[in-house]
Amino acid sequence: MCGIAGLYRVSGRVDLGRLQRMSDLLRHRGPHDEGLVLIDARSGVTRTLGGAATPAEVFASRLPYAPHRAHGELRGDTHFSVGLAHRRLSIVDLSPSGHQPMCGPEARTWITYNGEVYNHVELRSELESLGDRFTSTSDTEVILAAHRRWGARCLERFNGMFAFALWDGARRELFCARDRFGVKPFYFQWDEQTLAFASEPKALVLTQPLRIVARTASVRDFLALDWVDHEMQTFFEGVAQLPAGHFLRIGERGLEMTRWWGLDPSRLAPGGPADWERRFEELFTDAVRLRLRADVEVGSCLSGGIDSSAVVTTAARLVERPLHAFTCAYDEGPAYDERPYVRDTVAASGATSHLVVPDGADFWEVFERMTFQQDEPTAGPGLYSQWKVMALAGAHELRVLLDGQGGDETLAGYLRYLPLRLRDLLVAGDVASFFALWGPVARRLGPTHALALTLEPWLPSALVRPLRRRFGQGKDRVLSAGLRRLPASPAPRPLEFRSAVLRQQAFDTLQRLLPSLLRYEDRNSMAFSIETRLPFLDYRLVELAFSLPDSARLEGAATKVILRRALRDRIPESVLARRDKMGFETPTDIWLRRRHAGELKRRLLEPGPWHEWVEREAVAAELDAFLESRRAIGLQVWRWLSLESWARKWLASDPRLVERPDLPYDHPGLHRSYVQVMEDRARESSGPPHSASEDTRRGPGSLAGPAPWPGHPDLGSVAPPRRWSPRS
Repeated sequence: MCGIAGLYRVSGRVDLGRLQRMSDLLRHRGPHDEGLVLIDARSGVTRTLGGAATPAEVFASRLPYAPHRAHGELRGDTHFSVGLAHRRLSIVDLSPSGHQPMCGPEARTWITYNGEVYNHVELRSELESLGDRFTSTSDTEVILAAHRRWGARCLERFNGMFAFALWDGARRELFCARDRFGVKPFYFQWDEQTLAFASEPKALVLTQPLRIVARTASVRDFLALDWVDHEMQTFFEGVAQLPAGHFLRIGERGLEMTRWWGLDPSRLAPGGPADWERRFEELFTDAVRLRLRADVEVGSCLSGGIDSSAVVTTAARLVERPLHAFTCAYDEGPAYDERPYVRDTVAASGATSHLVVPDGADFWEVFERMTFQQDEPTAGPGLYSQWKVMALAGAHELRVLLDGQGGDETLAGYLRYLPLRLRDLLVAGDVASFFALWGPVARRLGPTHALALTLEPWLPSALVRPLRRRFGQGKDRVLSAGLRRLPASPAPRPLEFRSAVLRQQAFDTLQRLLPSLLRYEDRNSMAFSIETRLPFLDYRLVELAFSLPDSARLEGAATKVILRRALRDRIPESVLARRDKMGFETPTDIWLRRRHAGELKRRLLEPGPWHEWVEREAVAAELDAFLESRRAIGLQVWRWLSLESWARKWLASDPRLVERPDLPYDHPGLHRSYVQVMEDRARESSGPPHSASEDTRRGPGSLAGPAPWPGHPDLGSVAPPRRWSPRS
């Protein structure tokens, strides 16, 4: 796990000052090492650089990619049009050989890479049998060799989480790729002249020469639909993310994006229930085994739910000493306390338990820190509990944690899948099974709620919309007139799976839920320089889950049936018997209604930049109903707080002290020296605050659109460039 960044210029030189600042902003992702490489795309000339975080032994090494190495002769017409930066969190191959950016044998290919390819040991053996030779034990070198031998098809062989940029000198193109589910982030800006990319949006927007502007369509989707991370575009105008399971190429032919992986709706698992359970157990155990590969100690998150308990009890069988397990619980009542289940799992696994019990006293301090670390607004208070778990693990100096993320989406763990199961039975004409299931579902969800969700496709939209507005979480009741006038976002295209349950699961896994949960986990863990690994998102396990009939995941009102049966030999009986769904429950409603009520009202009701997007009077009315416990809209209140904090921190006063001009270079080939870069940064940090009077008058994300950006086209949202050719 690391932080990556880079610049590619169609013509001209990359801005070394910006590249270094991008790297600095990602230091928390990789505190153990840093490196840069500058590449002349035409001649292949390269120069490597180190920094303050680069260990002395890396400088002293004889590696061809160590700092201060030169490949090719520097000439007067040398133009470094490609720059790659890396911040390293050392986990696999702790020696200097793991330094990045790393090059291939002839220094014609270079890579900056974030993530883990868990099957790198097996791939290394295969490549060695084909004649490749290796000088390190890192998975980075395996990626370079695999790409050299198999090209883009190498991605299909990787079992892991990854985001990387690889310069291919033979093709004169930059090849960027992201893993199947987007566990590792990759954000970019592209204006048809310059590509800038980084692991986090802050490294882009805090170094761009343009003022920061909100993308109002993202704000509208967040407020009205609770959608976030559901599309390529972000909350920042002009910043996009490379979609999961895609790669892009950029070079002399322009930029092209291609999908390289997707779920196959036609795939059906062979055999019967016993075969499926046996295969699930084999794949899950192997997924955990692979994710225990590291040259540092690996621990685990443990909530007390079935997913994290499955991870901990399985990992405990595969390690030689007790596994460290980290838990967050609260004293506000049993609805926020899973300690009884945690104790049973610890007893079953022999794990060493670590517990944090927050009282909410530091709520606002943590909230503000998360606003900066997350980069974009967040949709629920579970982040606070997750933050506390990561802080606890960081205090114990753990660098790697396993976690159960992904099990709910891929194994139908949410209760809302139950009405969809009823709907499928109605469509199939299986009335007997429908009525057999109706009783258990109605008892769990309530008969009115269960019936409405089951029959929703056949109810008139004129009836559904008012009911959603009246009984929902708040949502579009508070939208400003300006946001209401925006055109509706295009409806997602459902995958052609054979049931409503599978279609909803695929939507939640690939678009609606999991992408945002992965973003939250990545930023929260990286804030403490921790890598999290997710066995439930082993692609083999996910493909198996989506090839099974619905009855393998849902039986009666029970969810995750195949998990409960396949791993019943290790998960405690008390956990297997659970039918509730908690998942990082956090007592923020209690805190906000009591000790933090005054600050809550001040933040949401005092004049501020977020009021451009909402009707203040509507917010005030909803807030009163929440504080008086007349409306259970805690999730929506969190989203309002998150959006308010984001607008204030990122838009109201530009976080950059000054806007850096695009200075011309008057010394060919040398770029700006490190001394010059540091002098500029010192001047910026001591200069007057950036005056945003003009921006303030327009307001953040003005519906009239951002002011024209000098020297740049008006990007709006990140529109497909001329040579954009996605394949789905």
